[in-house]
Amino acid sequence: MPQARLVLAPDTSAPSKARELLAEVLDDRSSSDQLSRAQLALSEVVTNAVRHGAAEDSDPIELEILQVDDLVRVLVMQPRPVPERPSIVSMPEGWSTGGYGLVIIDSIADRWGVHVQPPSVWFEIRLS
Repeated sequence: MPQARLVLAPDTSAPSKARELLAEVLDDRSSSDQLSRAQLALSEVVTNAVRHGAAEDSDPIELEILQVDDLVRVLVMQPRPVPERPSIVSMPEGWSTGGYGLVIIDSIADRWGVHVQPPSVWFEIRLS
């Protein structure tokens, strides 16, 4: 049962470091398509934590990855609160360049959600 934890600085390098760790955990246990989907979901969640979840440059973001059999579970904890009920219903208008993250997560992940305490977003993806 591979498991990994990583503390990320809330900067532009955080999503790529998170994707690298996910690739190490999944190693040869997933296809390249499955890995790409999981990495896209992870990038969205970590990017949201960097943009909205860190009050200062020094506030760390914590990443936890757990793989059991064909299921990978990702948890991203951030220092600032997350909305209690984020919604995919609130789609951005027009040609907006942001605001699609939860729609992407919803379309990729088998399950996802939010914990209010500690502030975190999680998702699960089946690799089979």
